[in-house]
Amino acid sequence: MDLFLFCPPFASTKGTQQEAFQPHFWAKTATVRRLSAPGRVTRVRRGHFANLPSVGVRLHRAPMSQVGPSVSKLLRLAWPVALARLGIMGMGVVDVMVVGQFAPAELPYQALGWAPINVLTVAGIGLLTGVQVLAARGLGAGQPTEAGAAWRRGLGLSLAAGVLAALLVLGAGEQLLTTFGIAPELARPALRVTHILMLSVPLQLMYVTSALFLEALQRPLAATLAMWSANVINLVLNLILVPKLGAVGSAWCTVGARFSLAAVMLVYIWRLRDAESFGVRRPAAQPSYGALLRVGTAAAISHAAEAGAFSGTTLLAGRQGPDAVAAYQVLLNVLSIVFMVSLGMSSATAVLTADSVGRRDEAGATRASYQGVLLNCGFMVVAALVLLGFSGPISRAYTANLALAATLSSLMWLAALAMVPDGVQVVAASALRARGDAWFPTWSHLVAYVGVMPPLAYWLGEAQGRGVAGLVLAIFWSSVLSSAVLCSRLWWLHLKTLRLEQTREP
Repeated sequence: MDLFLFCPPFASTKGTQQEAFQPHFWAKTATVRRLSAPGRVTRVRRGHFANLPSVGVRLHRAPMSQVGPSVSKLLRLAWPVALARLGIMGMGVVDVMVVGQFAPAELPYQALGWAPINVLTVAGIGLLTGVQVLAARGLGAGQPTEAGAAWRRGLGLSLAAGVLAALLVLGAGEQLLTTFGIAPELARPALRVTHILMLSVPLQLMYVTSALFLEALQRPLAATLAMWSANVINLVLNLILVPKLGAVGSAWCTVGARFSLAAVMLVYIWRLRDAESFGVRRPAAQPSYGALLRVGTAAAISHAAEAGAFSGTTLLAGRQGPDAVAAYQVLLNVLSIVFMVSLGMSSATAVLTADSVGRRDEAGATRASYQGVLLNCGFMVVAALVLLGFSGPISRAYTANLALAATLSSLMWLAALAMVPDGVQVVAASALRARGDAWFPTWSHLVAYVGVMPPLAYWLGEAQGRGVAGLVLAIFWSSVLSSAVLCSRLWWLHLKTLRLEQTREP
């Protein structure tokens, strides 16, 4: 029996044998022996397969041990990172739930007050992406002091970004919200929440810098424990302040919890037993601020565009009235909880991909990228099914308003639909940045979340009269576009790298 199978060019050759990683996610790693010259198509017979358009090879049974450890390593790194990201979202969940139970009338103020802060914070987190990527590359290249230098400069960027965020918020004033059609009676109390939350931005970014540094070291557990300890502090403070102060009290709780979080992480890293070997306590020339910004600027623009689009849809919900913005805020909160797990998987994927890039291991980089995307996709499907099965109890946990809970329950299927492509696109984007393709995810996000999502949300939500359902559908279709484009780019980049490697072979 003759078979004709596709196999792209291989990355490297050692003697007469070479190690090949099949780009198909279902294929096994194999050790192959060259049978024909590049450019020939070989008929497959009795264990041989064709290389189109490159090398005919004999397939030997490859032990799954070459793939299994990388999956295990990815999961070991991903679960504490995902828990830490869930902890970040956990503060928001506690804020919404406590305000929803003790001061439900102030949920719109809280939602609108968070909208500009979310954009600025997420942009700052994107700016700090270089800390993780360059620290992991330095470790992979055998230069551990570069990891500490990346952390120190990341702290400087955190403070600078926090000051810039404060200047933007204070300079815009009430027009920050009224420009988008928010009624002044909603904008004024919401802006008080924004001004308080503004104080927490540099604190949150300092924590993120420290967490990214520890993730690059593949020691993420400390950041996870610190985050959940801060969540306990936030919950206790919320229960004390929200019944008296409402949304404003909840904002002060966030500031207090984030202050404790940043302080704990700084002390922990400074006192690491091997801090000296990582260059934590002494300056180093590399990586420079410029190197961090070259990686982080693209991510910052990308993250800001995506967060800005989501905040823009919150403002569209605000134009539909307090009930609509309250319902949409809860749905976004649910989406964000699951999205934090995707961020954890994307971070783990980026660390392992960047480490492989630092070691010049194309097969390892590809393997880490695809495994991250596929594992995360599987988790998103499971999470969507859980959300569908428990939509009623989840809705009632968010609010004491029975009418609002009923509305939420009827819309949960849309949130379940949107979370799958939304999770896929963030992991694919992180994998691309870890491979050095920093700007393509940015342009993709600009097209999907700035060019497509806002007008689609307006058309579906207002022009077509679908309300909150139309806004969530806009998120779904924009995320489908983004995930398809980014996954295609990841595949294309892998094939391009393999072709370049083949041209260097003798």
